[in-house]
Amino acid sequence: MINTLPITNLENISRFEHAVFYCINQSSERMAVGVVSNVKIVNTNLLEFSVSHFPVLENTWNVFGAELYFYKKGVPFSMNIHGTAWFNNSNEFTVQFKVLYIESAGMPDVKEYSLQETLTEFFSNTGTFFKRMIATGF
Repeated sequence: MINTLPITNLENISRFEHAVFYCINQSSERMAVGVVSNVKIVNTNLLEFSVSHFPVLENTWNVFGAELYFYKKGVPFSMNIHGTAWFNNSNEFTVQFKVLYIESAGMPDVKEYSLQETLTEFFSNTGTFFKRMIATGF
């Protein structure tokens, strides 16, 4: 379980433009709140963002369980951040989100090869292939 956001995850959050925000009600049901944008990183494990509306529930919520789902077409990975949230400013619907743990899927860091590295790898693999062909008598 990760209690803080490592630098690599801070960089990864900036790759996404939007996130889907869910809150968890008293019955442990996940309720979709909406799509949020402009997620700001306040400190190592605290995020802040604004929502346009919030579902009306049976009681007034001070602190609640929440989830943020980051994904974007064309980005080869996604992130799900779980934690607790509360309203920083209830009039403006500004939410602060304390990160408890992060799940990620896919490969966030894709290595970019230079032309020289690509050609070197190609010729070394081709040379190995021809050496094996000659050694086996094929």
